[in-house]
Amino acid sequence: MAEVPSAGAGSRTPDPSQLTATKVVAILRSGDTSHVARVVGALVTAGVTCLELTLTTPHALECLAAITQDYGAAAAIGAGTVRTRQDATAALTAGAAFLVAPTLATEVAEIAAGARVPFYPGALTPTEIAAAWDGGASCVKVFPAMVGGPAYIRQIRAPLPDIALMPTGGVTIAEAPEYLQAGAAYVGMGSPLIQDALEGGDIGALRDRAQRLLAGIQDADGRR
Repeated sequence: MAEVPSAGAGSRTPDPSQLTATKVVAILRSGDTSHVARVVGALVTAGVTCLELTLTTPHALECLAAITQDYGAAAAIGAGTVRTRQDATAALTAGAAFLVAPTLATEVAEIAAGARVPFYPGALTPTEIAAAWDGGASCVKVFPAMVGGPAYIRQIRAPLPDIALMPTGGVTIAEAPEYLQAGAAYVGMGSPLIQDALEGGDIGALRDRAQRLLAGIQDADGRR
């Protein structure tokens, strides 16, 4: 199997060690923040230590500051759905360890580069993916990944083997190892992992899903 490029190589801002160790970003998106802290605690306990709180969550910045204070020593906690310069600045002020966008978001790329924090812009087509990488992305978020699945990642990697990819959007626990086997550097996972935990659902079941996810990823990583 072809070697997977290291994300954040060269002059790019290095990825958080929590991401390089686990290969997964857990994405937290909710209608409120009532259960965010306990979800973060469960994920970190299970070993998922790279987390993204989306700015579409009400009061996301206040919540980001709080969970960073409580869990920042054990986890890398970043901000997602960062679309503007103002979003990026506010997220960094709240303590975001990295920034994620659904699009190329060049304004956000500039803020991230100036602050020396990793930036993961969203892209889908080969042209968009190459533009994101050339713009200094630490890794390119291929979004929505469910459009093409692992086969699409394999196709993209053929002509663009130097670009680190993080498929996100519809990635399931069962598919995560397949994406890594296809050549992805990491995967981003939201509702297939979190399910109803952010609405007060079974936190033990969340821990079980997280542990099952990590076991599959470790197995796939060992076979690359």
